[in-house]
Amino acid sequence: MHGIYRQLCDDHKHMQRLLDVFEALLDELGRQDRDPATLSMILDALDYFSVYPDQWHHPVEDLVFGRLLDKPVDIRDVLGEITVEHKAIAAATRNMNQLFYAVANDAAVEREHLFATAREYIALQRAHMKKENEILLPLVAQHLTDTDWGEIADELMEKQSSHFHRGVKRLYEAIYQDLSETALAEAC
Repeated sequence: MHGIYRQLCDDHKHMQRLLDVFEALLDELGRQDRDPATLSMILDALDYFSVYPDQWHHPVEDLVFGRLLDKPVDIRDVLGEITVEHKAIAAATRNMNQLFYAVANDAAVEREHLFATAREYIALQRAHMKKENEILLPLVAQHLTDTDWGEIADELMEKQSSHFHRGVKRLYEAIYQDLSETALAEAC
């Protein structure tokens, strides 16, 4: 399979793992008073979810999934839902950032609201990726040709953001690695 496809699949695995880490950090935060280290890791995770999907992952998905419109599959409704969900996830991530930055700055945030919003956010992310993993990615694997992948790669080169080049992408991969390794170390 093409490298772009593998990257999308790897991104989903990383994001699912980071959601697990985020959920564990929330549980830890719920069992204790405001711990600066836990809060810092939560903010790092939210930074990852704020930047990496919106600047890299979702634009690539949009190009790849858009190619399915030229194939003999009826997925227009699903693609419409995915596009709406990408926007909803971006808005939910901004809301999560505001809430947790308020906590970090000692602003009054109702604890129940904070945790309920965070759990809804996790559920939204997981349901979204499940839909992509179970419906769209299998169709991509089945229907996209080498020619499609070559054209997608060319489009990506043209659209590559000056703000999100390979170096920045590596930075966010390092953030993911740090958070997942910290979570693994704490689990032992």
